Amino acid sequence: MNPFKIDGIVGGVDYMPRKESDALLNYHGAGRNVLIRGPRRTGKSSLVINTFEKVRCHLIRVDFWGVKTEAKAVEKIARAFEPFCKKMPMLSGFNIGGIGLQWKSPETLSSVEDLLRLAVDLQKKKPVVVFFDEFQALLDLPDSNQFLGALRSEIQAQPEVQYVFAGSHQNRLMEIFYSQQSPFFKSAALMEIGSLDRTDFIQWLEKKFSDTGRKIDARLWDPVFELSHSIPGDVQDVCYHLWNDAEEGSEIGPEDFGATLQRVLHERASGYEGMWNMLTDNQQKIAIGLARYRDDKYTSQEFMQLSGATSSASVKRGIEALDSKGLIWMSSGHWIFSDPFFALWIANSVD
Repeated sequence: MNPFKIDGIVGGVDYMPRKESDALLNYHGAGRNVLIRGPRRTGKSSLVINTFEKVRCHLIRVDFWGVKTEAKAVEKIARAFEPFCKKMPMLSGFNIGGIGLQWKSPETLSSVEDLLRLAVDLQKKKPVVVFFDEFQALLDLPDSNQFLGALRSEIQAQPEVQYVFAGSHQNRLMEIFYSQQSPFFKSAALMEIGSLDRTDFIQWLEKKFSDTGRKIDARLWDPVFELSHSIPGDVQDVCYHLWNDAEEGSEIGPEDFGATLQRVLHERASGYEGMWNMLTDNQQKIAIGLARYRDDKYTSQEFMQLSGATSSASVKRGIEALDSKGLIWMSSGHWIFSDPFFALWIANSVD
Protein backbone atom coordinates (compact mmCIF):
# COMPACT_ATOMS: atom_id res chain seq x y z
CA MET A 1 0.00 0.00 0.00
CA ASN A 2 1.24 3.47 -0.92
CA PRO A 3 2.64 5.03 2.31
CA PHE A 4 2.11 8.62 1.21
CA LYS A 5 -1.25 10.09 2.24
CA ILE A 6 -2.08 13.08 0.07
CA ASP A 7 -5.68 13.85 1.02
CA GLY A 8 -7.41 14.83 4.23
CA ILE A 9 -6.16 14.96 7.79
CA VAL A 10 -3.46 12.47 8.76
CA GLY A 11 -2.42 10.95 12.06
CA GLY A 12 -0.36 8.13 13.50
CA VAL A 13 2.52 6.99 11.33
CA ASP A 14 1.25 9.18 8.47
CA TYR A 15 1.83 12.34 10.50
CA MET A 16 5.26 13.88 10.85
CA PRO A 17 5.43 15.72 14.20
CA ARG A 18 6.01 19.46 13.96
CA LYS A 19 7.85 21.78 16.34
CA GLU A 20 4.85 24.15 16.22
CA SER A 21 2.97 21.70 18.46
CA ASP A 22 4.90 23.03 21.47
CA ALA A 23 3.94 26.62 20.68
CA LEU A 24 0.30 25.63 20.25
CA LEU A 25 0.29 23.85 23.61
CA ASN A 26 1.88 26.89 25.23
CA TYR A 27 -0.98 29.06 23.94
CA HIS A 28 -3.39 26.44 25.25
CA GLY A 29 -1.83 26.59 28.69
CA ALA A 30 -2.04 30.39 28.65
CA GLY A 31 -5.69 30.29 27.57
CA ARG A 32 -5.08 32.30 24.40
CA ASN A 33 -7.02 32.00 21.18
CA VAL A 34 -4.82 31.32 18.16
CA LEU A 35 -4.88 32.04 14.43
CA ILE A 36 -2.74 29.53 12.52
CA ARG A 37 -1.50 31.07 9.29
CA GLY A 38 0.38 29.20 6.62
CA PRO A 39 0.26 28.10 2.99
CA ARG A 40 -2.27 25.53 1.84
CA ARG A 41 -1.29 21.85 2.23
CA THR A 42 1.22 22.56 5.00
CA GLY A 43 -0.78 20.42 7.44
CA LYS A 44 -2.48 23.08 9.59
CA SER A 45 -5.52 20.92 10.38
CA SER A 46 -3.40 17.84 11.05
CA LEU A 47 -1.18 19.91 13.36
CA VAL A 48 -4.13 21.02 15.49
CA ILE A 49 -5.76 17.60 15.70
CA ASN A 50 -2.56 15.68 16.43
CA THR A 51 -1.41 18.27 18.97
CA PHE A 52 -4.56 18.17 21.06
CA GLU A 53 -4.68 14.39 21.01
CA LYS A 54 -1.85 14.70 23.55
CA VAL A 55 -4.00 16.78 25.89
CA ARG A 56 -6.92 15.67 28.00
CA CYS A 57 -9.53 17.92 26.39
CA HIS A 58 -12.55 18.03 24.15
CA LEU A 59 -11.44 19.07 20.64
CA ILE A 60 -14.45 20.25 18.65
CA ARG A 61 -13.61 20.83 14.98
CA VAL A 62 -15.99 22.85 12.82
CA ASP A 63 -15.13 22.77 9.11
CA PHE A 64 -16.74 25.77 7.37
CA TRP A 65 -15.59 24.76 3.88
CA GLY A 66 -18.33 25.46 1.30
CA VAL A 67 -20.61 27.35 3.71
CA LYS A 68 -22.71 29.94 1.87
CA THR A 69 -25.57 30.68 4.28
CA GLU A 70 -25.89 31.46 7.97
CA ALA A 71 -28.21 28.47 8.42
CA LYS A 72 -25.55 26.14 7.00
CA ALA A 73 -22.89 27.64 9.26
CA VAL A 74 -25.10 27.10 12.32
CA GLU A 75 -25.78 23.53 11.17
CA LYS A 76 -22.05 22.86 10.85
CA ILE A 77 -21.47 24.05 14.42
CA ALA A 78 -24.37 21.96 15.73
CA ARG A 79 -23.10 18.80 14.05
CA ALA A 80 -19.62 19.35 15.46
CA PHE A 81 -20.93 19.70 19.02
CA GLU A 82 -23.43 16.85 18.77
CA PRO A 83 -21.10 13.90 19.52
CA PHE A 84 -19.84 15.63 22.67
CA CYS A 85 -23.28 16.53 23.98
CA LYS A 86 -25.29 13.38 23.25
CA LYS A 87 -24.27 11.69 26.47
CA MET A 88 -24.32 14.84 28.55
CA PRO A 89 -27.62 16.75 28.24
CA MET A 90 -27.67 19.99 30.17
CA LEU A 91 -30.57 21.39 32.17
CA SER A 92 -32.25 24.31 30.45
CA GLY A 93 -35.39 24.83 32.56
CA PHE A 94 -38.83 23.45 33.32
CA ASN A 95 -41.72 22.77 31.00
CA ILE A 96 -44.86 24.82 31.37
CA GLY A 97 -46.58 23.67 34.51
CA GLY A 98 -43.32 22.63 36.11
CA ILE A 99 -43.67 18.97 35.16
CA GLY A 100 -40.72 17.41 33.41
CA LEU A 101 -37.44 18.93 32.33
CA GLN A 102 -36.13 20.50 29.12
CA TRP A 103 -32.66 19.59 27.97
CA LYS A 104 -30.32 21.55 25.74
CA SER A 105 -28.86 19.76 22.75
CA PRO A 106 -27.33 20.95 19.47
CA GLU A 107 -30.42 19.81 17.54
CA THR A 108 -32.75 22.09 19.50
CA LEU A 109 -30.62 25.25 19.39
CA SER A 110 -30.98 27.67 16.50
CA SER A 111 -28.58 30.54 17.28
CA VAL A 112 -24.82 30.54 17.03
CA GLU A 113 -24.58 32.09 20.50
CA ASP A 114 -26.59 29.28 22.13
CA LEU A 115 -24.52 26.65 20.36
CA LEU A 116 -21.21 28.11 21.47
CA ARG A 117 -22.47 28.27 25.05
CA LEU A 118 -22.46 24.48 24.98
CA ALA A 119 -18.67 24.77 25.12
CA VAL A 120 -18.97 26.39 28.54
CA ASP A 121 -21.12 23.51 29.79
CA LEU A 122 -18.66 20.96 28.43
CA GLN A 123 -15.76 22.88 29.99
CA LYS A 124 -17.09 21.98 33.43
CA LYS A 125 -16.10 18.34 32.78
CA LYS A 126 -12.94 18.72 30.71
CA PRO A 127 -11.03 21.58 28.98
CA VAL A 128 -12.53 22.51 25.61
CA VAL A 129 -10.79 23.60 22.41
CA VAL A 130 -13.03 24.73 19.56
CA PHE A 131 -11.24 24.53 16.20
CA PHE A 132 -12.78 26.63 13.42
CA ASP A 133 -11.26 25.28 10.20
CA GLU A 134 -11.60 27.04 6.83
CA PHE A 135 -12.75 30.03 8.85
CA GLN A 136 -12.38 32.42 5.91
CA ALA A 137 -15.41 30.77 4.26
CA LEU A 138 -17.65 32.78 6.59
CA LEU A 139 -16.84 35.86 4.50
CA ASP A 140 -19.09 34.34 1.82
CA LEU A 141 -22.18 34.68 4.00
CA PRO A 142 -24.69 37.32 2.81
CA ASP A 143 -24.25 39.28 6.07
CA SER A 144 -20.86 37.98 7.12
CA ASN A 145 -20.00 40.92 9.39
CA GLN A 146 -23.13 40.39 11.48
CA PHE A 147 -22.49 36.66 11.82
CA LEU A 148 -18.82 37.20 12.68
CA GLY A 149 -19.90 39.80 15.20
CA ALA A 150 -22.21 37.31 16.91
CA LEU A 151 -19.39 34.75 17.02
CA ARG A 152 -16.90 37.25 18.39
CA SER A 153 -19.29 38.51 21.06
CA GLU A 154 -19.89 35.01 22.43
CA ILE A 155 -16.23 33.99 22.19
CA GLN A 156 -15.25 37.06 24.19
CA ALA A 157 -17.59 35.88 26.96
CA GLN A 158 -15.79 32.51 27.16
CA PRO A 159 -12.24 33.18 28.39
CA GLU A 160 -12.04 29.64 29.77
CA VAL A 161 -12.58 28.04 26.32
CA GLN A 162 -9.77 28.13 23.76
CA TYR A 163 -10.60 28.89 20.12
CA VAL A 164 -8.23 28.01 17.29
CA PHE A 165 -8.73 29.39 13.77
CA ALA A 166 -7.20 28.23 10.49
CA GLY A 167 -7.96 28.24 6.80
CA SER A 168 -6.60 27.73 3.31
CA HIS A 169 -6.85 31.34 2.05
CA GLN A 170 -4.34 33.49 3.88
CA ASN A 171 -5.41 36.86 2.46
CA ARG A 172 -9.03 36.36 3.48
CA LEU A 173 -8.01 35.24 6.97
CA MET A 174 -5.97 38.41 7.29
CA GLU A 175 -9.04 40.38 6.25
CA ILE A 176 -10.92 38.89 9.22
CA PHE A 177 -8.20 39.27 11.84
CA TYR A 178 -6.27 42.35 10.70
CA SER A 179 -8.90 44.67 9.25
CA GLN A 180 -10.00 47.32 11.75
CA GLN A 181 -13.57 46.98 10.46
CA SER A 182 -13.73 43.29 11.37
CA PRO A 183 -15.25 42.09 14.68
CA PHE A 184 -12.25 39.74 15.03
CA PHE A 185 -9.63 42.49 14.67
CA LYS A 186 -6.50 41.34 16.57
CA SER A 187 -8.54 38.86 18.61
CA ALA A 188 -6.13 35.90 18.37
CA ALA A 189 -2.41 35.31 18.67
CA LEU A 190 -0.83 34.75 15.26
CA MET A 191 1.11 31.51 14.82
CA GLU A 192 2.94 30.97 11.54
CA ILE A 193 3.35 27.50 10.08
CA GLY A 194 5.61 26.89 7.11
CA SER A 195 7.67 24.21 5.47
CA LEU A 196 9.08 21.35 7.51
CA ASP A 197 12.78 21.19 8.26
CA ARG A 198 14.10 19.85 4.97
CA THR A 199 16.70 17.47 6.41
CA ASP A 200 14.26 15.92 8.87
CA PHE A 201 11.52 15.76 6.26
CA ILE A 202 13.75 13.98 3.73
CA GLN A 203 14.78 11.41 6.33
CA TRP A 204 11.10 10.80 7.14
CA LEU A 205 10.23 10.47 3.42
CA GLU A 206 13.15 8.14 2.73
CA LYS A 207 12.03 5.89 5.56
CA LYS A 208 8.57 5.75 3.96
CA PHE A 209 10.18 4.47 0.77
CA SER A 210 12.55 2.04 2.48
CA ASP A 211 9.87 0.60 4.79
CA THR A 212 7.89 -0.39 1.68
CA GLY A 213 10.79 -1.90 -0.27
CA ARG A 214 11.84 1.05 -2.40
CA LYS A 215 14.77 3.43 -2.46
CA ILE A 216 15.00 6.93 -3.89
CA ASP A 217 18.11 8.49 -5.41
CA ALA A 218 19.21 11.45 -3.23
CA ARG A 219 19.69 13.53 -6.37
CA LEU A 220 15.92 13.65 -6.82
CA TRP A 221 15.17 15.66 -3.72
CA ASP A 222 16.15 19.01 -5.25
CA PRO A 223 13.77 18.69 -8.23
CA VAL A 224 11.03 17.21 -6.04
CA PHE A 225 11.17 20.14 -3.62
CA GLU A 226 11.51 22.65 -6.46
CA LEU A 227 8.43 21.31 -8.25
CA SER A 228 6.39 21.33 -5.05
CA HIS A 229 7.78 24.63 -3.67
CA SER A 230 8.66 22.70 -0.48
CA ILE A 231 4.98 22.51 0.48
CA PRO A 232 4.70 19.32 2.59
CA GLY A 233 1.46 18.11 1.03
CA ASP A 234 2.72 18.69 -2.50
CA VAL A 235 6.08 17.03 -1.76
CA GLN A 236 4.17 13.94 -0.63
CA ASP A 237 1.97 14.15 -3.72
CA VAL A 238 5.06 13.85 -5.94
CA CYS A 239 6.41 11.02 -3.76
CA TYR A 240 3.04 9.26 -4.01
CA HIS A 241 3.34 9.09 -7.79
CA LEU A 242 7.01 8.11 -7.74
CA TRP A 243 6.18 5.25 -5.38
CA ASN A 244 3.29 4.08 -7.57
CA ASP A 245 5.54 3.81 -10.62
CA ALA A 246 8.33 1.96 -8.84
CA GLU A 247 8.67 -1.80 -8.51
CA GLU A 248 9.31 -3.24 -5.07
CA GLY A 249 13.06 -3.56 -4.51
CA SER A 250 13.93 -0.90 -7.09
CA GLU A 251 15.74 2.42 -6.80
CA ILE A 252 13.96 5.48 -8.19
CA GLY A 253 16.36 7.59 -10.28
CA PRO A 254 16.27 10.73 -12.47
CA GLU A 255 14.91 8.87 -15.51
CA ASP A 256 12.09 7.45 -13.40
CA PHE A 257 11.30 10.94 -12.14
CA GLY A 258 10.93 12.26 -15.69
CA ALA A 259 8.79 9.30 -16.71
CA THR A 260 6.49 9.79 -13.72
CA LEU A 261 5.99 13.46 -14.51
CA GLN A 262 5.12 12.62 -18.12
CA ARG A 263 2.62 9.99 -17.00
CA VAL A 264 0.87 12.30 -14.55
CA LEU A 265 0.65 15.11 -17.09
CA HIS A 266 -0.70 12.72 -19.74
CA GLU A 267 -3.35 11.36 -17.37
CA ARG A 268 -4.45 14.83 -16.31
CA ALA A 269 -4.20 16.54 -19.70
CA SER A 270 -7.91 16.37 -20.44
CA GLY A 271 -8.85 17.89 -17.09
CA TYR A 272 -6.19 20.58 -17.39
CA GLU A 273 -7.39 21.47 -20.88
CA GLY A 274 -10.89 21.89 -19.51
CA MET A 275 -9.64 24.17 -16.73
CA TRP A 276 -7.54 26.12 -19.22
CA ASN A 277 -10.44 26.71 -21.62
CA MET A 278 -12.52 28.17 -18.79
CA LEU A 279 -10.00 31.01 -18.36
CA THR A 280 -10.26 34.29 -20.24
CA ASP A 281 -7.54 35.29 -22.68
CA ASN A 282 -5.97 37.64 -20.13
CA GLN A 283 -6.12 35.04 -17.36
CA GLN A 284 -4.39 32.52 -19.65
CA LYS A 285 -1.62 35.03 -20.38
CA ILE A 286 -1.01 35.70 -16.71
CA ALA A 287 -1.10 31.97 -15.91
CA ILE A 288 1.59 31.37 -18.55
CA GLY A 289 3.71 34.11 -17.05
CA LEU A 290 3.34 32.76 -13.52
CA ALA A 291 4.16 29.20 -14.64
CA ARG A 292 7.36 30.27 -16.41
CA TYR A 293 8.55 33.21 -14.28
CA ARG A 294 10.83 32.69 -11.29
CA ASP A 295 10.94 36.17 -9.78
CA ASP A 296 8.34 38.17 -7.83
CA LYS A 297 8.37 41.35 -9.98
CA TYR A 298 5.10 40.75 -11.80
CA THR A 299 5.04 44.08 -13.60
CA SER A 300 8.59 43.79 -14.92
CA GLN A 301 9.37 43.84 -18.62
CA GLU A 302 10.50 40.21 -18.43
CA PHE A 303 7.16 39.09 -16.97
CA MET A 304 5.26 41.12 -19.58
CA GLN A 305 7.23 39.42 -22.35
CA LEU A 306 6.77 35.92 -20.92
CA SER A 307 3.04 36.38 -20.42
CA GLY A 308 2.11 38.65 -23.28
CA ALA A 309 0.32 40.96 -20.86
CA THR A 310 -0.25 44.49 -22.15
CA SER A 311 -0.20 46.48 -18.90
CA SER A 312 0.35 46.26 -15.15
CA ALA A 313 -3.43 46.70 -14.72
CA SER A 314 -4.11 43.59 -16.81
CA VAL A 315 -1.55 41.66 -14.73
CA LYS A 316 -3.29 42.74 -11.54
CA ARG A 317 -6.73 41.75 -12.90
CA GLY A 318 -5.44 38.38 -14.07
CA ILE A 319 -3.74 37.55 -10.76
CA GLU A 320 -6.84 38.55 -8.79
CA ALA A 321 -9.03 36.35 -11.00
CA LEU A 322 -6.73 33.32 -10.75
CA ASP A 323 -6.52 33.81 -7.00
CA SER A 324 -10.31 34.01 -6.63
CA LYS A 325 -10.65 30.77 -8.60
CA GLY A 326 -8.27 29.07 -6.17
CA LEU A 327 -5.73 28.29 -8.90
CA ILE A 328 -2.89 30.28 -7.33
CA TRP A 329 -1.94 31.56 -3.88
CA MET A 330 0.74 33.75 -2.34
CA SER A 331 3.70 32.12 -0.59
CA SER A 332 6.65 34.16 0.70
CA GLY A 333 5.98 36.97 -1.77
CA HIS A 334 5.55 34.65 -4.78
CA TRP A 335 2.40 33.57 -6.56
CA ILE A 336 2.45 29.80 -7.00
CA PHE A 337 -0.06 27.31 -8.37
CA SER A 338 -2.29 25.27 -6.07
CA ASP A 339 -1.55 22.25 -8.27
CA PRO A 340 2.18 22.10 -9.15
CA PHE A 341 1.44 19.62 -11.95
CA PHE A 342 -0.93 22.15 -13.54
CA ALA A 343 1.87 24.74 -13.48
CA LEU A 344 4.19 22.20 -15.12
CA TRP A 345 1.55 21.43 -17.77
CA ILE A 346 1.12 25.14 -18.56
CA ALA A 347 4.87 25.76 -18.73
CA ASN A 348 5.47 22.86 -21.11
CA SER A 349 2.25 22.35 -23.07
CA VAL A 350 0.82 25.80 -23.78
CA ASP A 351 2.18 27.89 -26.64
